[in-house]
Amino acid sequence: MISVAISLYAFISISNAHSWARCTDYHAEITGGDYDESQCTGWIRGWEYDNIDFGADRGINYQVEVGGGQNLCQNTLSGTADSDYGYANTEKIAQYTSGSTVRVVWPAKNHANYECFGNIPDASMKLYMNPNINPTADLTNAGGVSMGTAGYVLVKDWQEGCTAGSDGCGFQNCPQFCANTDRATCFGDFIVPDVDTAGYYTFVWYWIFNPGAPYISCYEAYVEPATETTTGNNNGEIIDGNDENNNDAVETVFNPSSGGETGSLNGYITRAPLCVTHGDDYDANGLDAFASGRLSSVSSESDSMDIVSVDSDVNSFNFTIQISRSSPGIALTNALDGENHDNAFCDGFENTYPGTTCENCQDVITYALYDRSAADGMRVGWILVISFVLAIFV
Repeated sequence: MISVAISLYAFISISNAHSWARCTDYHAEITGGDYDESQCTGWIRGWEYDNIDFGADRGINYQVEVGGGQNLCQNTLSGTADSDYGYANTEKIAQYTSGSTVRVVWPAKNHANYECFGNIPDASMKLYMNPNINPTADLTNAGGVSMGTAGYVLVKDWQEGCTAGSDGCGFQNCPQFCANTDRATCFGDFIVPDVDTAGYYTFVWYWIFNPGAPYISCYEAYVEPATETTTGNNNGEIIDGNDENNNDAVETVFNPSSGGETGSLNGYITRAPLCVTHGDDYDANGLDAFASGRLSSVSSESDSMDIVSVDSDVNSFNFTIQISRSSPGIALTNALDGENHDNAFCDGFENTYPGTTCENCQDVITYALYDRSAADGMRVGWILVISFVLAIFV
């Protein structure tokens, strides 16, 4: 009898443990069961949510075996870019800009692993993108064993840099879950990847509960490249920054020096000085992993990240995230600049480690690196030239 009861409970848990991407571009903070449809400007493909209660079951919990040959998306891609892909409400097609931070929202559906409801932690929580602009069909789901082999690009792994199954990690980011285990509001943030051309791109919300077939929600978003301007001087000393109104994605294009007095360009360094306070239960040994995971979507494989200038005491520490890279870009600056951008590095840090505070001690600055040996005949190595100072916009 005991074994029957346990099996029945497991069945109930699994049957109720389904979810979907409810909003693909949400513009408000989440503190619990406070979802507001007026703050949502993105719906998934084939579904409308006007006057639909948050978390209401409508058959959207779609599971598929990756590589098994079935349609990866519940609703087949219809229409074209010219017809807004057949969305019934075109105001609910997500509008993204490369480098900006976007919030995706989903209902808990009795799944999250909190103290009031011992459940099986999720096995994977990710977001993928079809890199083909204005797609005419979804990528095939036949013959592959992963989303990557099918041609999808990983945009965000919401479990990277945190402990799977813990509060705030992956699917388990559901404030006030215990107040309503079925319809608590859960969310995850990501940084929109760089694109060369404005247009529609397909995104795939991908969540695995028990190992096996993931739950999938597909949607289209219109993605704009980061805005570029051409201010600066012929020596190319200004790289990244924000305008005086704190608008996102304002970038000054580097104009490389031809040599002479300045020397040859050898790369860039972005530095973000941060200040953190914490309780006795915070373990700073996880900082490297958290920083790497948080910044993975705006960094390339060739980038090199270091935690430097660490100054700590019992319940606080200051440090600088320093990233060496071969090319400039506003996305990394935006991801580190919590003074002017919501949901940047410090917001993610505070969400992952409750009871901590995190803030930018000073401005996030990108430096251009020059080798002046060609100019003065001396091997002086790297010369740092200040690329951005907030005061120039005041």
